[in-house]
Amino acid sequence: MQKKEKSDNKKKTKKSSGIGLALWAVAALIILILFIANQNKIATNLKATGFFNKAGLKTPEFVEKAEEPETVQAERKNKVEPIGPVEIDLNSTVAEPEKTEAPVIAQNAAAKKQQEETQEIIKEKETPKTPAAEIIAEEPAPAEKTAKTAQPAKKETVKKESPKAEKKETVVKKEVSVSTPSVKKMKLKLFFMIISSNGTVARKEVVREMKKSDSPLVDAIHAIIAGPDASEEKNGCRTLISSGTKLIGASVKNGIATLNFSGEFEFNQYGIEGLRGQLQQIVYTATAFPTVEGVQFLVDGERKEYLGQEGVWIGTPLGRNSF
Repeated sequence: MQKKEKSDNKKKTKKSSGIGLALWAVAALIILILFIANQNKIATNLKATGFFNKAGLKTPEFVEKAEEPETVQAERKNKVEPIGPVEIDLNSTVAEPEKTEAPVIAQNAAAKKQQEETQEIIKEKETPKTPAAEIIAEEPAPAEKTAKTAQPAKKETVKKESPKAEKKETVVKKEVSVSTPSVKKMKLKLFFMIISSNGTVARKEVVREMKKSDSPLVDAIHAIIAGPDASEEKNGCRTLISSGTKLIGASVKNGIATLNFSGEFEFNQYGIEGLRGQLQQIVYTATAFPTVEGVQFLVDGERKEYLGQEGVWIGTPLGRNSF
């Protein structure tokens, strides 16, 4: 049994080795066929890459004789070899290249010329031809031409005026008088007080000329509060209205003038005589206007019955008969 198995194994190994050799032979045959078919390409590639030179071996003849592929030839044609230094002579003159018209420009010029010729032909057809007789008639006769040229040129005479005839310019100076607008005036009756040597107090009427305004009553009250001017003061006039008094407001209705004074109006340095004196000044000055019959006094906008500590009645409108 063992001998049989050994013989069988030997047969198997012989068969497998035979099959392996057959496969190697087939592979070698295929490689040989491919090499023969692509011999030229392989040779050209070996030549282009310089395989044998790099390996230090002698290049075979079939490799050297092999033609380079078209792609390698195209690359060599496109490859630009470096140019060495070029010497340029600045003194030498370079002839300019002759300028030649491009075919497009030449075609445009020809088309333009043809268009102009057609336009001229159209114009000739449109313009009517005048007969020769009319042309001759329009031209002036030679006699007329000679007559026109024979006329002598007229001389222009320029009259020069003598220096004596020159007129002397007289400068007239007009005096311009600038008239200032006249200021309208009004006369107001003002009442001040006079204190005699024995201490008695009396009223003094004065007439003062003042600038005209729309509120003469207010101007008159302001004037007596401010006091007499220099000429009035020489005549002994003085005001008894409390210092610091201000007129806050004034109005006239139904013959009654309502006058509103500041708080200083209540206190007078001359006592009760001073209070009566300031009331008289205001009442007589206000009633000098024909539209005013009495005066209603207000202090800081309030109506009070008595004025000051001594108590002078101001609860009702006061007239000239109140004193």
